[in-house]
Amino acid sequence: MFNLSRVDHANTSHIAAIDLGSNSFHMIIAKWDNDQLVVLDRLRDPVRMGWGLGSDGSLSEDARLRALNCLEKFGERLREYPSRSVRIVGTKTLRSINDSSQFLADAQQRLGHPVEIISGDEEARLIYLGVAHCIAPKAGKRLVMDIGGGSTEVIVGEGMTPLVKESLNMGCVAITKRFFLDGSVTEKNVSKALIACMQELAPVTEEFLQQDWNEVLGASGTIKAAAKVCSASGWSDGVIRLEFLQRIIRRYIDQGITELKMPGLSDDRQPVFLGGVIVLASLFESLQINQMMAADWALREGLLFDLKGRLQNIDIRQGSVDALASRFHVNMEKAKAVEATALYLLNQVADDWDLNNQDAGKLLGWAARLYSVGLDIAHNDYHKHSAYVVQNVDLAGCSRVEQTHLAALVLAHRKRFPLKQFPVGNDDLIHLAILLRLAVIFHRGKKSAGLSAIKITVAKKKIKLKIPSAWLEQHPLTHADLETEMRQLDDVGYELQLI
Repeated sequence: MFNLSRVDHANTSHIAAIDLGSNSFHMIIAKWDNDQLVVLDRLRDPVRMGWGLGSDGSLSEDARLRALNCLEKFGERLREYPSRSVRIVGTKTLRSINDSSQFLADAQQRLGHPVEIISGDEEARLIYLGVAHCIAPKAGKRLVMDIGGGSTEVIVGEGMTPLVKESLNMGCVAITKRFFLDGSVTEKNVSKALIACMQELAPVTEEFLQQDWNEVLGASGTIKAAAKVCSASGWSDGVIRLEFLQRIIRRYIDQGITELKMPGLSDDRQPVFLGGVIVLASLFESLQINQMMAADWALREGLLFDLKGRLQNIDIRQGSVDALASRFHVNMEKAKAVEATALYLLNQVADDWDLNNQDAGKLLGWAARLYSVGLDIAHNDYHKHSAYVVQNVDLAGCSRVEQTHLAALVLAHRKRFPLKQFPVGNDDLIHLAILLRLAVIFHRGKKSAGLSAIKITVAKKKIKLKIPSAWLEQHPLTHADLETEMRQLDDVGYELQLI
């Protein structure tokens, strides 16, 4: 997540990632040693937040308290870490809560760091990244899947690159709640659960079957637990096959309960294991899988590798932005010129507006590259189309909040300032929007030479632009636009002066 305000950039050799899943919360702390990830600590708490998710998107008080109590413990380890060294993401349950803002605020207070809600597509990308770094890719494609509490991610990739990604609305908690809530197991409810999972898979099955993968890997709790049961039962050395999953399901049916002890199965996994195995069996059947190996790394480790890239200025979000700009035929020459001017203005005001040049510069630069994507849809009110696209498209590497901030900047680059569309109290974002608006004005015409002579100073809500009179005389349209901008900024409490 972006830290737009100037922050302490003290060096740290440790990085941390937290995955707020529907079944469990996980934290991993690691360091880099000779470019290798060395895990220093892992914490896991079976919070089962997904159990408290109502059909109306509400979160029960019990689930909320379990989650926040866990985060209080995690926060003890993280409070001294700079935010740039920590990533915390929420997945299916947090995506489904109808109003997550209060929970996110409470979580940040306990953790000392913000929580990002990521899309299913982004979750799938990070899972693939973690698995790919755990087990080196072979030649050809591989199928990777992760069964979480609320969703299941299925990915086909090659090398380190995911090619096809899907996030499906089925997971070990979700299936258990839906079909085995009272703890009883029968032929009938098992059959219903399997059919429901197959129906969820049906729309994407053909696309995956066309991918022709060479190996199948699974990650996270359900799949790792299934591998341990297969091994402890003497069926294999950890390899998972459909016949083994069917044996597990048959044991549950014979015993008639979900709270069933099995060789290799931990006590805290017992209540949701059958639901996860049913999801896994449906994947085997629908995708015609022969066998699967379990990988030790998944989403959390993917977060660490993604974070490492950001710290080394190798940010996948930049590639996502450029790909979107290309897809919507953005005039990149002009966009880069607007970006350069916006960053030129930012460098002059960063100290006075207390802005963090690195993160603020990234967000401002990306907004400059995307503000015109809406022109590919319609010229009239194109900024609204641009904002809609940026808000709703899948941008690899971006959280929901990051896309919301980016969309707000894009929306605000012209016409009346849409203050109501900005997060409450986020003056930093408003300041970036003002810089983008000015940069766009300076590049509205074809000629934009001499911009290096323009200086800007700010003091809270007062902005002074020092522009040579000769330059203004040569650019009457820009001069008129700046006078209009003075009135539009005045409407939202900012004073722009030309001197």
